[in-house]
Amino acid sequence: MLVAKRTKFEIDLGVPKEEQLQGDGWIPKFKKAYNIKEYRRHGEAASVDLTAVEAERARLQKVLAKYAPRDRFNFDETGLFAFAPPDRGLATQQMSGKKKDKFRITVGVACNADGSEKLPLLLIGKYKNPRCFKKTSPQSHGLYYRHNKKAWMTKEIFEEYGQSIHSTI
Repeated sequence: MLVAKRTKFEIDLGVPKEEQLQGDGWIPKFKKAYNIKEYRRHGEAASVDLTAVEAERARLQKVLAKYAPRDRFNFDETGLFAFAPPDRGLATQQMSGKKKDKFRITVGVACNADGSEKLPLLLIGKYKNPRCFKKTSPQSHGLYYRHNKKAWMTKEIFEEYGQSIHSTI
């Protein structure tokens, strides 16, 4: 961002090519001179008990040792906030965050440990019939789509996804 702005100023002010700054080595000095740091606009306070993580990791390794990698599946979900503002930015002081746009899509991804079998993506949205699927169905794109008011993963959706995947295998 700083390089793009610098280049625009140099062009707008008619700075000759030989006097324009070269490279990005000037950025750390510029940030230090003007006390510009990267701040997180809003955050979460979270901590993890590392000893509990190690104990659980060891327990899982014993359980998974009984199964071949092709038979070990992992499922994970993430929230996609497509219209939310960035939560970090450069500033001279801490700034308050902007209210987040609540539009959300939950994406679930599953595959086996050796990567030989990737299951269809699970999408969870707010709307029963989203506009993006107006002329097609989610299944025609290799997706499994469900909806609820907050676009969150629920026990019912997860179990339904698992049953539908199991019935196709």
